[in-house]
Amino acid sequence: MKRFTFVFLLLLGLCLCPGWSSVATAAEVERGLELYQLGRYDQALAVLREQIRNAPENIDTGRAFALIGRILTERQQYPEVILYLQRTPEVLRSPEIDLHHGHALGATGHGAEALRMLQPLIGEPLTPADQGLLFQSLARAAIAEDQPLFALYYVHQELALEADRETVLVRARQLLQNRLSDIDLAEAAFMWQGTEIGQDARLQLARRALARQNSQAAREQLENLFALGVPFPYWQEAEDLLQRTRDDGWLNRNAIGVLLPLSGPYAFYGEMVKNGLELALAEHNKTRFPVRFIYRDSAGTVPTARLVSGLANEDRVIGVIGPLLSADAMDAAREAQRQMVPLLALAQTEGLPQVGNFIFRDTVTAEQQVAALVDYAKADQRISFSVLRPQTRSGEQMTRLFETMVRRSGGELVDVISYPEGTTDFRGQIEQLLWSNRSRPISEEKRGGLEPPEYPLPPFHSLFIPDFAENISLIAPQLMFYGIKDVLLLGINGWYSPELINRAGRFLDNAVFVEAFYADSRTPEVRRFVSLYRSTYGEEPSILEAQAFDAASLMLATVDRSEVANREDLRIALLNIDDIRGVTGTRGFDLEGEAIKELNLLGVQRGRLVQKSKP
Repeated sequence: MKRFTFVFLLLLGLCLCPGWSSVATAAEVERGLELYQLGRYDQALAVLREQIRNAPENIDTGRAFALIGRILTERQQYPEVILYLQRTPEVLRSPEIDLHHGHALGATGHGAEALRMLQPLIGEPLTPADQGLLFQSLARAAIAEDQPLFALYYVHQELALEADRETVLVRARQLLQNRLSDIDLAEAAFMWQGTEIGQDARLQLARRALARQNSQAAREQLENLFALGVPFPYWQEAEDLLQRTRDDGWLNRNAIGVLLPLSGPYAFYGEMVKNGLELALAEHNKTRFPVRFIYRDSAGTVPTARLVSGLANEDRVIGVIGPLLSADAMDAAREAQRQMVPLLALAQTEGLPQVGNFIFRDTVTAEQQVAALVDYAKADQRISFSVLRPQTRSGEQMTRLFETMVRRSGGELVDVISYPEGTTDFRGQIEQLLWSNRSRPISEEKRGGLEPPEYPLPPFHSLFIPDFAENISLIAPQLMFYGIKDVLLLGINGWYSPELINRAGRFLDNAVFVEAFYADSRTPEVRRFVSLYRSTYGEEPSILEAQAFDAASLMLATVDRSEVANREDLRIALLNIDDIRGVTGTRGFDLEGEAIKELNLLGVQRGRLVQKSKP
């Protein structure tokens, strides 16, 4: 017994001595690193967080903070990165910790703070991958602080690391096209002369000159570019542009082209959009210099790209609205970018605005819907989420976006459960959501009878269901029957249907879904549009007519501006819109040309559709 007591006290003493503690800490950090390398992020975070709690001042705990920052950064959980790393004791801070802390600050809109933290890290011994992240983060922070030339400098530094050159050059091009003034662009061409970025800067100067119908200035820039002979990805584009400088032309600034399906199976939708466009045009021409729309049928036999080329070079329009259908959108965008004519698309084709700096889009995207829903839930203190999704391409895409945005906002994603198309009985999926296999079994009598089974409380605050009204009318009653009663239901614009309210409205008291156009909105611009549409066409407008009215109003109001004399002026004016309140929530365009929208939040109250405000 005495010997046992002696051994126990000896082991206790070793555990309490600093050396033993340091060894134990290092071992736990190595264990966390091993779990991270195996891709077991949640387990790695648990080990590292426990280590921080147990030994907050230990020198190896600094490695734990750094690894937590790295894991959360990879998962884009930036608020959590800041939460952890700002608590790191000063003596334990390292370049790696400052890198992830600064990156998270920049990602959450704190550009000035990010620059202060990241700039001293230039020259620190970081891995090549971390150096790439450093310059990428510095560039983003510089953009946020309206320092585009500095941002371009950091992009150039990243390019020198021999990273993913194509991706880095795309980011450089976005800066050159959309953020640099003519003076800055000329300086960039001089500063980086003889490099890929310098070549692209000259190309952008030529594009701007040609868009202003200054063929001689464009030709001079291109000839200088070719004289340098430095290879870069847009060599063919430069050659095409040089050919265009030899064509003298004129511009009809009071003509706007329109691409719509005016024949075939989608002609009905094309006519709905045309109604919205014509309504906006009639209102505009009452009080301002008349503009006309030149319509082209995108459903005819002429390829869409050729229609765009004809509008740009034969009709000499200043801009184009459309197309509406996704099948036509990418070809139209690529040709509009090649012709340097601003195109305001109405299609939801993925990646459309990224085609180039002359491409804009005014429609509701999946990203906008998901962001609005996550923001609403967060404001309502709903921080844990599950997803019940259909096994469709749309359902999968929406779920990926939702997962990313939940983690980025600091929320917790509990479960993602899917169901095949055509499902009508959702009991199995709901039981998985409730983790009912971890509770006592449900008796067959209760399953088959009228009495609802006894389920545990849902292990989440909000449930996202990216499906359409027809299925929601089946799902909502079953959610309530199987015990999901006090959970916030989050829905996409596909929920917006009078039929859903009629069939399942009483099960949706605790739901919110999004829609760009709500005809019963109290906002003056919507009320005026609805009244105008009713008096003109004798019927109720839908999202299609409202979206078209917004697109036409945006283009017409921009063309009216005194500073808009050519296509380049129109492109810049569209990019800098900040005084518009559209009937579908449009407020302007972001750097890539995607519409910035303020979506309606809708819900059901006493069997009626109502507009909700943020909590």
